[in-house]
Amino acid sequence: MRQHLRGQAVRLCSLAAGAAVVVASIALPAAAHSAAGSAGATASTAPQKATAITLINGDQVGVRTSPVGGPQVAVRKAGGTDSLLSLRLGGKAYEIPADALPYIGRGLDPSLFSLTNLQREEKSGRLPVTISYAAARPGLPGVTITKSGRGSASGYLTAASAKVFGTALARQFEADHARASYGQDGLFAGGVGISLAGVPAASMPVRPSYQMHTLTMVGRNLKGQPDTGGVIMVINAANPEIFGGFIDGFNFFYKGVAKFSVPAGTYWAIGDFISGNFKAERLTVLPQFAVKNATTVHVNERAASSEVTVQTPQPTVMSQDTVEFMRSGSHGSLFAASWTDSGLSTFVSPTTARPTFGGLREFTSATMTAPPKTTGIPYTYNLDFQAPDGIIPQQHFVVSPADLAAVQENFYQDVKSTGGWIPVGGFARQLVAGSFTLVVPFSLPGRQIQYFTAGPDVAWQPGYVASYNAFTGGQSDALHTLPAGQQLTENWNAYPLHPQPDVQALTGALATQAPQYPSAFRVGNSLNLFEAPFSDNSFSHTGGGFFGVPGSVMIDSYDVYQNGTRIAHGNPANGIPAIRVSASPSTIRFALNAALVGAQYPLSPSSRTVWTWNSRAEPTATVPDSWYCGFRVVHGAFSLIHRCAIQPLLTLDYQVQGLSLTGRTAPGPQAIDVSVGHLQQTESSAISGMTAAYSLNDGQSWQAASVTAAGSGQFQIGFSAPAGTDVTLRVSATDAAGGTITETVVRAYGVSS
Repeated sequence: MRQHLRGQAVRLCSLAAGAAVVVASIALPAAAHSAAGSAGATASTAPQKATAITLINGDQVGVRTSPVGGPQVAVRKAGGTDSLLSLRLGGKAYEIPADALPYIGRGLDPSLFSLTNLQREEKSGRLPVTISYAAARPGLPGVTITKSGRGSASGYLTAASAKVFGTALARQFEADHARASYGQDGLFAGGVGISLAGVPAASMPVRPSYQMHTLTMVGRNLKGQPDTGGVIMVINAANPEIFGGFIDGFNFFYKGVAKFSVPAGTYWAIGDFISGNFKAERLTVLPQFAVKNATTVHVNERAASSEVTVQTPQPTVMSQDTVEFMRSGSHGSLFAASWTDSGLSTFVSPTTARPTFGGLREFTSATMTAPPKTTGIPYTYNLDFQAPDGIIPQQHFVVSPADLAAVQENFYQDVKSTGGWIPVGGFARQLVAGSFTLVVPFSLPGRQIQYFTAGPDVAWQPGYVASYNAFTGGQSDALHTLPAGQQLTENWNAYPLHPQPDVQALTGALATQAPQYPSAFRVGNSLNLFEAPFSDNSFSHTGGGFFGVPGSVMIDSYDVYQNGTRIAHGNPANGIPAIRVSASPSTIRFALNAALVGAQYPLSPSSRTVWTWNSRAEPTATVPDSWYCGFRVVHGAFSLIHRCAIQPLLTLDYQVQGLSLTGRTAPGPQAIDVSVGHLQQTESSAISGMTAAYSLNDGQSWQAASVTAAGSGQFQIGFSAPAGTDVTLRVSATDAAGGTITETVVRAYGVSS
């Protein structure tokens, strides 16, 4: 289990009990995006949880973004050709379905696939679009038109209607592929173009300082004949921002030829061929070639001869695989492109010669699931393989138990649902560029056995959503490493659910590459607070926070007092703004209320947590490089802020003995173990005491519970509860420095009848 004491160093051990939602250890807040472009801008706003966005083909994407690395992405597939291209370049991130790729700049604008633009423009579950046309206004499947004029119309797609458009786009792709007529007919006939509303349409880059040369890429298919329909991507190896963007870096083969106009320099290229009746994707990589004058380069689909296969200790089927290529340039730039396939066979061209210009690194990851109709506890393999620097190896991998950590995952939930497992992770370089995974559906409540590639160089941030369809709820872990050859147990969503802080579960170099944001800190006289409601009681887990399931109602509020005077209050759903406090030593009181109203929340639907602590200005206080308190951008240079003082807020972790996966215990004597600690990186004062009370009528009346101290912040609560009741808990704890925490969780757990 994970250690319960949140203020202490953490490791995984093979004991039992205790222990994660979608995507990334740290997040770039929305307010920070606008600040990041100005000289001297500083941001210290609390990080946001994952946001869910819809791609134009209906794929649901969960995203978090890190200021020190790329976004981590989880996708629930909607259909079509199950291949998705992820691109990372110069702080920009794009997710492009394979059947949309040839239409970039030929009917579909790049803005439709920009994660930053989509996060900003999508509202209320709608994807707003602008449609341009030369003749009559087109009728596009799934698009609702709200306004139209001469040559232009405004409209939107919903998560459901985008699937309709996605189905039509897949059919269009299949029809156009054989003749490379992308953007000329069907959905895009007559010059129809679709872009994201609110974002200017992309235009061809202008490079007046470069003399341009014609680069002819000659492509041949599996039969050795000139290829038609395959996509080719060309990138400048020294600096991908010189050449390698969406408009100029992509083209497709027609009768074996694709032409580019490029500056002189060293380049690399990736040919993307979909064949075998759209059941196979072949990636041919040319690691390096020079362009001086008019140049011709050959790309052969046959070179992509190595199929991605994985041999695991138990029988498995491939749920999804990802092949990722990273190229570092001489100007410090990093270009990353990854192809994730589900339901397609993936082939790659092996290489043995390392490029002499820039760095190349290839990664292969895979999610392998138990075959259909497998009896016993379901199991999944979450695997990642890092190639030797500079080469692309053969793509057959053999995994042994010694390479893995085995984790029995227990998922608690009071109402049955289909959830989605999200195994995000990677090696250090992948975490910097951004990670990607597909969402694997499974039944809740229930158990799984998860096998992970283990070792000190690869970190995982698994999590799940409680609703696969709504893409919401559940728990998320922090990035952490796993010991090879170990068998572990981890509990998810074990009741009661209540607010929890973010934690740092990494150590060493990985921790500095993925620093964590404290949940309570001061920068001078500015107080910053962030806690995630509806979290469970396992170290490094946080819940869905202020993001509910559609159809439910959230009632949230916070109040902050200094020496008894209220200085801030509001709704924390979009984060708590920085609060101005006095420089003089004072007592801070922070009250956080969170409630979910809906039939799907019988247990732990609401909580109220009140913290008090003594605070003062600490102008010289700093946090280690594994933490950060905001960031600063000066003339385009980005740096993290480490000068701040983490506040000594108390934490609570509960372990209800005898709790079933449905959140209920047997009637009669009840025993609840409670761990009291502090936020990490604080000078923890000794825990001086704890009291507890319980209610069997949702808090209308209370009875005192017995509390037994076991030392070092460990206590046990005892009382008796009859059959068929729900237990509401109230716990208060204090430390020797005068800090307190009082927490009330309504219907914290149930007693079976």
